[in-house]
Amino acid sequence: MRVLFVTAVLPSHYFVMAPFAWALRAAGHEVCVAAQPELVETVARSGLPVVPVGGEADFAARYRDRTAGRPAGAGARPGDPKALFCTVADGMADDLVAFARRWRPDAVVWEPTTLAGPLAAAACGAVSLRYLWGPDIVGRGIGRHNLPPQFAELFARFGIDVDDIPEWWNIDACPDDLQVTGNTQRVPVRYVPYSNSQHVPDWFLRRDGRKRVCVTLGITMTEVAGGKSFFAPRVLDALAELDIDLVTAVVPTQRPLLEGRVPDGVRVAEDGALHMLLPSCDLVIHHGGVGSMLTAALYGLPQLTITQMPDQSFYSGYLAGTGASVHLTGDEADPETLRSVVRRLLDDPSYRRAADGIRTAMLSRPTPQQIVPTVERLVAAARGAAPTRTCAPEQGAA
Repeated sequence: MRVLFVTAVLPSHYFVMAPFAWALRAAGHEVCVAAQPELVETVARSGLPVVPVGGEADFAARYRDRTAGRPAGAGARPGDPKALFCTVADGMADDLVAFARRWRPDAVVWEPTTLAGPLAAAACGAVSLRYLWGPDIVGRGIGRHNLPPQFAELFARFGIDVDDIPEWWNIDACPDDLQVTGNTQRVPVRYVPYSNSQHVPDWFLRRDGRKRVCVTLGITMTEVAGGKSFFAPRVLDALAELDIDLVTAVVPTQRPLLEGRVPDGVRVAEDGALHMLLPSCDLVIHHGGVGSMLTAALYGLPQLTITQMPDQSFYSGYLAGTGASVHLTGDEADPETLRSVVRRLLDDPSYRRAADGIRTAMLSRPTPQQIVPTVERLVAAARGAAPTRTCAPEQGAA
């Protein structure tokens, strides 16, 4: 079986799919990734073959242009991002469709912002698999009929009527309690943390007896929203007086923003493997990105999200609704509020119990390896070799 992964926009969206790509590869299937040029190196570092398609899209710059001059709080409105996703897809389409028709994959896996993915699947008759990386903010659980007119126009350019294509399947790595309802043809899968940051300083695993609090802004926050969105220094300043082991995790591009602004006693993990640090933590403070959110959830950690963009507020609202977190907008996160909320999250056991419940639910899902047979059955069904009713994964199957 040949499986083509398609990714665009942000590295963090590809990272959620990478463990599944490797599960397919380990099962003996052929895997290739098609990506915009600026993501080629990111994909190559994951060890999978990658084909560049289209030109440089610079999604981060386009997004910043849409939000320029707007406040950083929850009220900032970037316009309809789906229209921007369609613009990005249009730039990928010619190269991607040409490659898909030459390589002839049996399935195409794509993440929700990469709308050229279902086009490639339709163009070569492959099974279309939409890999969700968090609460379904793009599709809102409805599917292909909830996309803007540009989507249909993109299909028409290649002689395809979007109403004639089969509805795609949703491989869903988001816990049920955090997910938008309504997705049909859904294949639950366990979220597995992955990134290209893999360093593990020895102090990650050493505790000094105090509760450890990690402050992180993910890998793309400052790229998309600009340096002014980097709230780590003011959070570290506000919490430095508390009797806690305070650490912050940053990527190399964020490290200069901390120069001269790190309180005494605070340790900085630069380009470290977040999933290796978090098991030693008691609380995670982050920007509301789904990668940070789901990685913290997998380890049963209470969370404080400080959001500055509409999508972050959307995700954080679902998380706060579980009782495992507190959500503040950037404007609400003054020093006294930060200290009060952190004390509450560390001292009130209800937050940890709610977080443990999410962790248990996540671990009960089939792993990426365990859903490989599901994809095999979907492909066989599309060829007429097996009934579609056999495609549901067996929960807990070995």
